Amino acid sequence: MQSLKRWVRLLTNGSEETRVRATWRSLIPLGVGFGIQLLALAGLASTIRTLFEVAEFGPELRQMINLGLLGLVSAIGLLCAVVVARRLDERTLSGYGLGVSRIDRLDLLAGTVIGGLTYAVPTGVFLFTGDAELKRTLVSPVSAPRVVAVLAVAAIVTFGFQVTFEEFVFRSAMLTNFAEGLTARDVSDEAAVGAALLLSSLLFGVMHVVRQGGGGVEGRSVQIVLTSALLGLLWGGAYVLTGRLSVAVGLHFGHNVWAAVVLQPTGVTPTPPALGQVAYTASLYELTIGKVVVGAACLLTWVYLTRGELAIESDIAHWRAKSSGVAS
Repeated sequence: MQSLKRWVRLLTNGSEETRVRATWRSLIPLGVGFGIQLLALAGLASTIRTLFEVAEFGPELRQMINLGLLGLVSAIGLLCAVVVARRLDERTLSGYGLGVSRIDRLDLLAGTVIGGLTYAVPTGVFLFTGDAELKRTLVSPVSAPRVVAVLAVAAIVTFGFQVTFEEFVFRSAMLTNFAEGLTARDVSDEAAVGAALLLSSLLFGVMHVVRQGGGGVEGRSVQIVLTSALLGLLWGGAYVLTGRLSVAVGLHFGHNVWAAVVLQPTGVTPTPPALGQVAYTASLYELTIGKVVVGAACLLTWVYLTRGELAIESDIAHWRAKSSGVAS
């Protein structure tokens, strides 16, 4: 019996240590968190349809329900992913780069501003060159000002949970554990972190095909993978340069909020209230490259000003179990 237990541990852990293999520590939080989101969304939507005549709901209520459900399942998925990751990883929250210190708060704020700029600057350039067109202003599925305000706040909160989930599973859990697994195979810290950044960003792109659905126009799936992976490199790069998740969350959050409630690209669903709507004739590749260039320039400037240097946080490639749960 003891030999059987030892064999199972070697299969799942790769050694006789208590943690499972880095591969499983990297992928399981994403699988569990995303799977629970899908199940929760299906279950809640089915319950609402069973209890109420959804066809009789007005556009305001339907929009609130859509945003509310998305925010709720994102929060549930985030909680489950964190619990599962910590269980597998035996790591505290601070070991994942999570904290509430002054620099974390400043990083989150700066990241949010930079995230907005990654969309705003290329959009401004394309509007000037004629590669984008402002279609209309004050976009909203409803007209009542109070309802518009509620929907806008709901959209912002929803995106907050959504991007925090994605940044945690792809950067804190996946990138970190991929890097640890590579260093355990005698890869240098910097090379391990760089390879982990590339691989986690590629999987980030693949996940967006699953979430958004592939097919349609020829090449759409490849386009989604590549453009999402490029943004993943930017946001993951923030984590790699700082060892903290706050800048990455801010970059992702600011980017998504801009596209949701400031200048909304045509075709966005669901459609929360926005200050305007823009149609791009520039390709998604051109827009994404513009975002990455602007974001990288601003990010590198911020990191240098606050850290005094630009260097990979090689500690990411090593297990960081600490006594406290969240840095303060």
